[in-house]
Amino acid sequence: MRRVFRKHRMIPAFYTDDGSGLPVLFLHAFPLNSTMWRAQRRDLSSFFRILTFDLPGFGRGGPFPDGFSIDDAADMAAALLDERGIDRAVICGCSMGGYITMSMLRRHPDRLAGLILANTRAGADTSAARDNRARQAADVREGGMPDFLDEMLGKLLGETTVGTSPDVVRLVEDIMKQATPEGVAGMLEAMAARPDSAGDLRATQLPTCVIAGEEDTLILPSEAESMVELLDDGELNIVPNCGHLSCLERPVRFNAIIRTFLQTHVLS
Repeated sequence: MRRVFRKHRMIPAFYTDDGSGLPVLFLHAFPLNSTMWRAQRRDLSSFFRILTFDLPGFGRGGPFPDGFSIDDAADMAAALLDERGIDRAVICGCSMGGYITMSMLRRHPDRLAGLILANTRAGADTSAARDNRARQAADVREGGMPDFLDEMLGKLLGETTVGTSPDVVRLVEDIMKQATPEGVAGMLEAMAARPDSAGDLRATQLPTCVIAGEEDTLILPSEAESMVELLDDGELNIVPNCGHLSCLERPVRFNAIIRTFLQTHVLS
């Protein structure tokens, strides 16, 4: 029997909460889990309160509920803030996590102190992209999970990382193996159904940091440039020598960008 998601707030099955000070909640990319943020937990928790969690179907996030959406994931993030007694936090989302961040901006604007949008886009899927996600979800449910993860591994990392950092390649591969077919297929469908968020970015007054990977072929740096043009208070950072997972591929540069942004634009 499938576990059906009920429309009430659900606390994540697994989360972390390290450090003190300004709360920063990190939302992971697809098809990874919160392990991808280990360098941020290690290096930034000396300055800020760093929170992460696993979505259902990924890592230690528990079973994936049927019908779970990007908006439901945003509600889950807000429920975690409630659980930890946090009124407002800076939300940092990478790729799919960025889609969830923009859903939080739409659904829970009073809970946000700032935005960090990494390797993501504001636009909804095109009809061709939706069709492709539907095909991928069907393939995964029919036993094609190993082939799908192999295909994703080739797209997530930049050419420089693949050529010079085999430890990062192995780490990403290991993290992806912790995803379930139900989670992968379900979040493919959830991403396909998400709305356009350009209007939400255009309307917000929140300080926003946009980060892109110079070698990202999944979401091109031009998408980050387009988001910054929408923002009233936005800054653009393009990280060299990395692809879609800038936080993992170039963690020192990524963390320096975040620390400077928070100290200059949120805490000042």
